[in-house]
Amino acid sequence: MIAPAELARLTQSSTPHALLDLREKAAYERGHIYRATSLPRRLLEFRLPTLVPARATPLVVCDEDGRLAALALPTLGEMGYTDVRVLAGGLTAWRAEGRPLVEGINVASKVFGERALHECKTPQLAPHELRERIERGDDLVIVDTRTPEEYARGSLPGSWSVPGGELVLRIAELVRHPETTIVVHCGGRTRSYIGAESLRRMQLPNPVLALENGTMGWELAGLTLERGAARWAPAPSARSRAVATLTAKRVAAEDGLTFISPDDLAMRLARREYLNNLYVLDVRTADEYAAGHVAGAVWAPGGQAVQATDEYVAVRAASRTGRWAGSSRGSRSSAARRAGRPGAKRCRRPTSTLRSAPRRSSSSATASRAP
Repeated sequence: MIAPAELARLTQSSTPHALLDLREKAAYERGHIYRATSLPRRLLEFRLPTLVPARATPLVVCDEDGRLAALALPTLGEMGYTDVRVLAGGLTAWRAEGRPLVEGINVASKVFGERALHECKTPQLAPHELRERIERGDDLVIVDTRTPEEYARGSLPGSWSVPGGELVLRIAELVRHPETTIVVHCGGRTRSYIGAESLRRMQLPNPVLALENGTMGWELAGLTLERGAARWAPAPSARSRAVATLTAKRVAAEDGLTFISPDDLAMRLARREYLNNLYVLDVRTADEYAAGHVAGAVWAPGGQAVQATDEYVAVRAASRTGRWAGSSRGSRSSAARRAGRPGAKRCRRPTSTLRSAPRRSSSSATASRAP
């Protein structure tokens, strides 16, 4: 058992640990401890090995009153986890001591998005102002940074689907003039701000704006979304890849990202169950991942790796590796680092292994010290 006060101290420390909330997702969304990872009991055996690779990692499991968590202990022991404690009295005891809960999902990532907005002073555009610009025929390119599935369900009229991890690589295929205004949006806020800041870090001459509150704000303003859109950004040209690669190298230097060799990565992967937690995140597209990936890598498309970090990384102070097919997606990695995940490393792939087919970016990155 671990008392609420002791858990509070642990979550504020630099000790590697994972806090797992075993309730169903709906209950988790209504209120959970900040930075707790949602892992419903029915998914424990399936998802825990990727969320917490090292079996000696200190784990704390919690639920509403502690009973469900206690029932999970034998399973965790059989899976090889050796340091597991249950939150004494569950969230009921946590609340009874006046300790706070947060609502929603991916809260830490959303906090990061708000930090990016205020610290970087991301320029914004209100929904009605954007509609006026569209109606008078202003020179605009509107990009939707969500997943293709979200885009198809409802997007801004005339917008292009460019998932966040692809923005830096593909934007030049859509924007031909330095006067063109680029408007970035998602369903709400986080991916809009992160996407806009990724483009601003490219030092483009174009104005780059984030739509206030995304498609949610558009509908709340009484405006209509387009359903079933199918406008995908073109495959990147050689010029786009070159520009994106130069941007990624500059961002890596500015943010102090370090590199890891393929041999070093393989050695770390071989021992991650027994020593330190290591996350290998492949942030390319689904097709690229399916065509071939590092053994043990988890598919976490670029924008989602920042938007929903807690769905891939459960251990604070762990090592994290992201793999690209090039280097331009590194700008998204640096965004994750700015969220308080310093020490990112990127794995340099031998040039002989690079494919000649169009691709978004290339190399491998390891980020150490996840939050």
